[in-house]
Amino acid sequence: MSNSFLNIQDISFSYGVTPVLQHISFQVEPGSYTSLIGPNGSGKTTLFNIISGYYAPAQGRVCFCGREIRRIPILKRAAAIALVTQRQSMNFPYTVLETVLMGMHPHRARFEPVSQAHLLDAKDIMKKTDVWQFADKTITTLSGGELQRVILARALMQRPRLLLLDEAMSELDIAARIAMMKLLRQTMGETGMAVIGIHHDLSVAYRYSDRVIALQNGCIAADGDPADVFTKDFFREVFFVDAEILPGKGFIISDNI
Repeated sequence: MSNSFLNIQDISFSYGVTPVLQHISFQVEPGSYTSLIGPNGSGKTTLFNIISGYYAPAQGRVCFCGREIRRIPILKRAAAIALVTQRQSMNFPYTVLETVLMGMHPHRARFEPVSQAHLLDAKDIMKKTDVWQFADKTITTLSGGELQRVILARALMQRPRLLLLDEAMSELDIAARIAMMKLLRQTMGETGMAVIGIHHDLSVAYRYSDRVIALQNGCIAADGDPADVFTKDFFREVFFVDAEILPGKGFIISDNI
């Protein structure tokens, strides 16, 4: 069994008779940011559910720190891996502070009270994610972008070694999205946390990723440095659009073919 940080080994998965993922393999190292991109229906969210241990693959396995992911007890898994999705149902009127403190759950004994240290950590993270001013508000009163920042703060409070982001910043405006990406890069540098992010905003993947993996029809269509992956041929073959490549800066999507 590989001792790499995260090892995805020959993963295949189907919904009934419909194949969704076919022979997916790659490794992720600590302190790295991997963007997972691809057209709708290419299998990105399904792959996340398998990486987190929620789904069992039909073939292959996911190993985290040398152990098969589904053999790691759920509480230990939650202490090491955090998942933030695009839309999370938050129907109970918890305050923002209470919600962020929930991130400590995998690290606390069952009836352990919240300590002053926990509160100080929460305040620091909430200030960094720009939600401290909402501390006493109930989460049911927040806008979509505000709620996404709170959920991200809760995930960071979890102190994960691996953070999975499934379109977790889709509701944020441009300035907030840039600020959160910078915060993630800073946290990665300080803690060695690895991030895998599903992004439909390809400019985010280009600017902030160490690596881009593109899925198409359940297979890996490209894998590498963003500057190497994002080519005119790649945009035509995977997204069926034309793009003007601006070396060192990014790209401009021009039109459908």
